Amino acid sequence: MDLSTNQFVIDGNVCKPAKVTKSPAGISHLHFALEHISEQFEATLPRRSYVRIQVVFSGAEASEWVTKLTVGSAVQVRGFLNRQEDNNGLAKLVLHAQQLKMI
Repeated sequence: MDLSTNQFVIDGNVCKPAKVTKSPAGISHLHFALEHISEQFEATLPRRSYVRIQVVFSGAEASEWVTKLTVGSAVQVRGFLNRQEDNNGLAKLVLHAQQLKMI
């Protein structure tokens, strides 16, 4: 069984200011929080969907995006989900963006 598929696409608004960090290897990482609110259907009934997720976009383009993304900017993020632990050992899902698009 092939378990290699891990793709996620979501539209939302930037809800925390974007910032760029550099790894010890010199790779730029853009970090921001994305908020998504919509109505989805589950078992033919409407359901409110609310998601807030951390996004990381890595590579040479990261520093270009930091000036484009302001709180309230509407973006579409395409990438993969990964588990990340904070300093207290608590795990959370982080969306590692492979593609960003203003909408």
